[in-house]
Amino acid sequence: MKKMILFAAAAIMAFGASAQMSLVKDLSKKAGSGNPQALMEVMEKIEPAFTNPESAKDVLTWYTAGKAAFSLYDTMFGAKSLGQPVDDNLMNDLLSAGYSYFFQALPLDTIVEMDKKTGMPKLNSDGTKKVKTKYSKEMIGVLTAHMGDIANAGNVYLQNSDWENAADAFGTYADLASSDFAIKNGVAAADSTISQVRFFQGYSQYQIQKFADAYDSFTKARKLGYTDNNIVDFQTSSLANMVQGMLDKQEYDKANDFIDNALKADPMNGTLHDIKGFTTELVDGIDAALPFYIKATEVDPNYANAFFDVGRCLYLQAQKIIDDNPTATNKDLVPKLKPIYDRAIPFLQKAADLNPDDNKAKNVLDDILYKFEVMGVK
Repeated sequence: MKKMILFAAAAIMAFGASAQMSLVKDLSKKAGSGNPQALMEVMEKIEPAFTNPESAKDVLTWYTAGKAAFSLYDTMFGAKSLGQPVDDNLMNDLLSAGYSYFFQALPLDTIVEMDKKTGMPKLNSDGTKKVKTKYSKEMIGVLTAHMGDIANAGNVYLQNSDWENAADAFGTYADLASSDFAIKNGVAAADSTISQVRFFQGYSQYQIQKFADAYDSFTKARKLGYTDNNIVDFQTSSLANMVQGMLDKQEYDKANDFIDNALKADPMNGTLHDIKGFTTELVDGIDAALPFYIKATEVDPNYANAFFDVGRCLYLQAQKIIDDNPTATNKDLVPKLKPIYDRAIPFLQKAADLNPDDNKAKNVLDDILYKFEVMGVK
């Protein structure tokens, strides 16, 4: 989750490293006070410590900021529960910031264990220093206790079209709700819930054109069984936009490698075979692409676009014969064209049946029937 700056200091003084850590230690005491004014002071004054070389690497900095953010959120949540007016946007921002700060703190929470007799670090059997955590258990407890809140925040962000924060909130919930810690402590969410959250994470990422992230989220949602809200179309569009971006840069090998890797992971995905056909067609032409389009129809008999692509390629093969033989008579062309058109018609008809609102397959069919009429084919 991106770090959210909630308060801008009126003036930022140039603190030395030791002075900055001294400030953090003072603020850490106020973060545990539960006093709203003291918590606001923590949020206002701790920001310079995020970029100071020493304090930015100290778990206490991020733990203090996160503790203050969560405490303020809880205070506002309590007030709201009593019917008192609160700033909902600020609440959600505090919650998001709390998650961000604790996520920064967790990997830093390591304390070297010291031998009381020798004053030297204790060692593991492999010679490395023994370490323990100081704040992690508390932080993980707070994070999991607020899982429902961060999911609700995601919904609010979504309704407000705040796509980036929505994606972050939904991703945070889904990661936590499926984590080993959540499973161990009996707070893990059902796959059906996580899959729905993953969809909305992907939907939010899609809106800000983070297509790689969106594709990943949609893929996770589908693996958990999610089928609603046209997820296949969104996943397809995400993938197509990713590949199109590569093709626009003429990164043909990169595009093909990406599709090939995707197919290895999901060989029964008709959409991937169809997009493989598209990338192949751009580089090597319709003859090389046709087997991939056919494979797409075999893998997914309900994927209208794949059936259209097969019919379209066959139609273009026939058109090339016409173009390459400008002086040929209809009698000469019939034996060359009819077998191709006869092969194309079922694919085009299936595409039209699967997607009756799209006239492109019907238009090609109509043109084939017109050519049959002109050539005297019954």
